[in-house]
Amino acid sequence: MFQYEANVIRIVDGDTLLLDVDLGFTLRLKVRVRLARVQAPELANWAADGLHNPAIDWLNEVIPPGSVVVVDIMKTEKYGRWLGTLRYKRGSTSRDDILRAGVVLNDELVSKGFAKKYTS
Repeated sequence: MFQYEANVIRIVDGDTLLLDVDLGFTLRLKVRVRLARVQAPELANWAADGLHNPAIDWLNEVIPPGSVVVVDIMKTEKYGRWLGTLRYKRGSTSRDDILRAGVVLNDELVSKGFAKKYTS
């Protein structure tokens, strides 16, 4: 397992993000990360202003594009995305602060009812 600091580029769906990962030595890589051990439904709801997915809406609220996160990358999965566990702390840009007092996004998605536990 490898641990990296990253910036959120985009929320792809309720359990997949596009991240700008800092590999060190001034190297950066844009990768799709599938959140490990969770499965967010592909369900979307119509609202007055269009189609909404509650998981995506919540993710955009807590880790909007530009947010700094720390991701533990495990391996690739069958669709080529990297599996990972993501930690964040609202408003923090410090890796040490996120590791010390951050929240594991994967677990929070499940506890808030936006995703279910998943084992492959």
